[in-house]
Amino acid sequence: MRLIGRDHSAGVLRAEVERAAGSHGGLVLVAGEAGIGKTTLVTGAAEQARRVGALVLGGACWDSDSAPGYWPWVQVVRALRRAATVQEWESVDPGPLAVLLGEAPAEHTPESFPLYDAVTTALVAVSQHRPVVVVLEDLHWADPASLKLLEFAAQHTWFERVLLVGTYRDNEVEAGDHPLRPLMTPLLSRAATVALAGLSPVEVGELMARTAGREPEPGLVAEVHLRTGGNPFFVEQTARLWHGGAPVTAIAPGVRDALRRRLSLLPAQVGELLTTAAVLGHEFHRKVLAATASLPVPAVDRLLDQAAQARLVLGLGGGRFSFAHDLVRETLYGSLSDVDARHAAVVRALDGDLADQVAPVELARHAHLAGDRLTADRAVDLIVAAARDASRRMAVEEAAGHYRRALERAEGVRRRIAVALELGNELYHCAEPAEARRVFHGAAGWARELADPTPFAFVALAVYRFAEEEGRAAALVREAYARLVGPPPDAPPEVLAREISLHATEMARGGDDDDALASGLWAVHDTTLGIGNAEQRLALIDELLTVSRRSGDHTVEHFATSFRWVALVELGDPRYVDQVHAFVALSERLGMSRFNFSAAIDQSIIAVMQGRFAEAEALLAKAIELGASRHIGFRMMYLHLRWALLLPQGRFAELDELAPEILASNYSVPGLPAGIAALERGDVATARVHVEQDDRSQPYFEPLWLRFRAQFAHAAGDRELAARVREELAPHRGKWLVSLYGCDVSGPVDLWLGLVDLVLGRCDEAVAELTAARLSAERMRARPWAARARQHLEEALRARGTPVRGERTTCEFRRDGEVWALSYDGVTVRVPDSKGLRDLHVLLGSPGEPVAAAALLAPEAVASARLGGDPVLDDEAKSRYRRRLAQLDDEIDRASDDDRAAALDRERAALLDELRAAAGLAGRTRRLGDEAERARKTVTARIRDTLRKLDERHPGLAAHLRETVSTGATCVYSGQESFRL
Repeated sequence: MRLIGRDHSAGVLRAEVERAAGSHGGLVLVAGEAGIGKTTLVTGAAEQARRVGALVLGGACWDSDSAPGYWPWVQVVRALRRAATVQEWESVDPGPLAVLLGEAPAEHTPESFPLYDAVTTALVAVSQHRPVVVVLEDLHWADPASLKLLEFAAQHTWFERVLLVGTYRDNEVEAGDHPLRPLMTPLLSRAATVALAGLSPVEVGELMARTAGREPEPGLVAEVHLRTGGNPFFVEQTARLWHGGAPVTAIAPGVRDALRRRLSLLPAQVGELLTTAAVLGHEFHRKVLAATASLPVPAVDRLLDQAAQARLVLGLGGGRFSFAHDLVRETLYGSLSDVDARHAAVVRALDGDLADQVAPVELARHAHLAGDRLTADRAVDLIVAAARDASRRMAVEEAAGHYRRALERAEGVRRRIAVALELGNELYHCAEPAEARRVFHGAAGWARELADPTPFAFVALAVYRFAEEEGRAAALVREAYARLVGPPPDAPPEVLAREISLHATEMARGGDDDDALASGLWAVHDTTLGIGNAEQRLALIDELLTVSRRSGDHTVEHFATSFRWVALVELGDPRYVDQVHAFVALSERLGMSRFNFSAAIDQSIIAVMQGRFAEAEALLAKAIELGASRHIGFRMMYLHLRWALLLPQGRFAELDELAPEILASNYSVPGLPAGIAALERGDVATARVHVEQDDRSQPYFEPLWLRFRAQFAHAAGDRELAARVREELAPHRGKWLVSLYGCDVSGPVDLWLGLVDLVLGRCDEAVAELTAARLSAERMRARPWAARARQHLEEALRARGTPVRGERTTCEFRRDGEVWALSYDGVTVRVPDSKGLRDLHVLLGSPGEPVAAAALLAPEAVASARLGGDPVLDDEAKSRYRRRLAQLDDEIDRASDDDRAAALDRERAALLDELRAAAGLAGRTRRLGDEAERARKTVTARIRDTLRKLDERHPGLAAHLRETVSTGATCVYSGQESFRL
């Protein structure tokens, strides 16, 4: 059907669709006020695109503060998965899209480059099969990140067969205070803009005739045009009223009046029900609507049927409905004079079983808009629940917004303090420490008003936990101690903080407030960090698990389960493996983004500890896909996890690239990882600079500092430092060094004790300690640490003058997971896996024996392939292929069944593919000897590349291998050294 008054605009879109189908796409923005016909226009373009074979994907923005981030793109990606063929979807990497597909929900900040790239890449991948048209409606309601993603996609798909079409209300966006105005400007600069204006009087008459089924008088047309401005939606609504017999004077100048009159034609019950539905939102569930309206569900169904017949609502399936046009809902909602009472009624109606039908964020919206019609405690309960839900989804900024709203609404000092503590915690995760400090400062002021010292104690503990420097929290901690315990002794803040947390917890145990008890137990846990306290923390964690299961607090249960394996690792207890499995199972069962993210992180840490580096890297990448990269507070943790993954593999070039990122981040002691990395590559001078900057003010870094200082003392032969470190390590024999809440595992304490004892000449003790370290690492399945302990144990045995059992040579060329241990001439290095190292390993394993390059390139290849010369297909084989192809041609010609013919045709195509694979240019018979030349070049290149890299790490070994390894069609190691492989 032709669009009245839109010939030129439709032609512009038609040309853009044709260009996308035949050449390349672009960006088209359709602008105009509400009801001007934007949706109708792009719907026609979408139909045309489908006719020319394009894949059309659509998404609409939603006018609600509770709309999830990237909502229009969520719809696009879900539609892509539904509509793409199997072949098309196989060309898409679905991993990074998991959050948009609803498989790993998480919120994103506007700077989410990996997500932008993933969505764009998916569209481009599918466009290689057929043109893709993406339609995004109502961009004036978009979240900023969705517009940035649109800009990114437009910039990076310009030369692909991808057409992006967006609609928006320009009269709203162009307002000076509209938040999206700055984001629309760059889009407009690269878009073809179609601006829709009102219809002319002639076109208004034509539309009225089409709508009402009869020709209007010229005077009536002129009046309608004057009153509506030619807005097609207004015109259609007016024409319907006119067709229903309303006098012309009853036609309103705006859509709200037009809609009110249209709604007045419905039974009163339908109008009242739709007004109630408008309070629920653009979409609503029939049962929720029935409860809110205090009507039986069957009665609501009948009334909704009438509304659907009037084209005011649309059924979405599953008992859900939406308004046909948002102007319908806006008009109904705008007519209310008791908005707050209506929202309060929604909250009361949803008490009970129906609460699951509405997201926590929606309940919070109703609670906020209910104002004083809802008690402050009830409103705060719902808003805080939404904040916690957002936090579990890693939507930290959304969570902080809810907490701010709850803090404004909270009544009573104790409630304000409780909300402020949660808000401050979330602000630190949002990397907003200044605001967090202001919130905590306010909470401290409120707590001073109370005679009960416990709330002030919890505020002081929160400030102490997040303080970048102890000095900032010291005064508050001393004040809290004086209030809760008595005059504070002359002791460090960490000692006072621990005493405060113990007193606060004991007081909470005497009450029936599980939230207060959990807060106290966490405070004790966080003030008991550091080496040597794992047993106490394990008992605290077990109590936290009991409390969380009693209260149904899954967040506390989740994190307590995680910290339990951390404590077990510190104790050197192999049962940590079972605990990790339990933690992962719990995370999967709970299914929230933050929990799945934490599970991926924890599994990555364990994989590094056990030497499964490829798996660890994949798990860390999974955490990024789950939203970690968009979690501002995760940045420091991610940088350390990346560092800890690269370090044991000897990937120093990547560590060098990571170092500036660590320096530029909020990593509080960047010299610590820099110094350890320097020691691992043998650079004692650089490490010395960092070890002299010894900053151990933060207890969660203390075990890592001990490792650094012990490692430096061993590398530098610093006896004075070795003696000091030994004194600190000795009380913790049998334990493991674990830092940063479990993010860093630095091996057995006995390993580092053995190294400092070597420096001090205590060789017998060093042998015993390194033997204990090796056994502990083997029990803990920590292969890299077991290998390191074995290496240093041999060093200790030699220092003591004891022959190393089974030692035939100092030469070693061994692979341990993703890392190789290379020893030659008394020097040992660890380097990451490479194909060149594998080639050399084979040659060193057969000294003096030539090995075909083809065998190194493809060990599974048949002997004839390695020697070369024979044809891939002999004459007999080619003759059999020809006979079968002739049979297939005959059977296809005689096939009477289409399915049978298709199957035969597939077999014929497969045979032809096999023949092509066995033939060279112009059908020349391909010989297996051709593979030998390719193998010679490839193996020679990768061995040379490996030796170039060894020049930097182990020049002596590199020189030896250059002299003794020859490459070519066959390769051989001719040296006299015997390597332990």
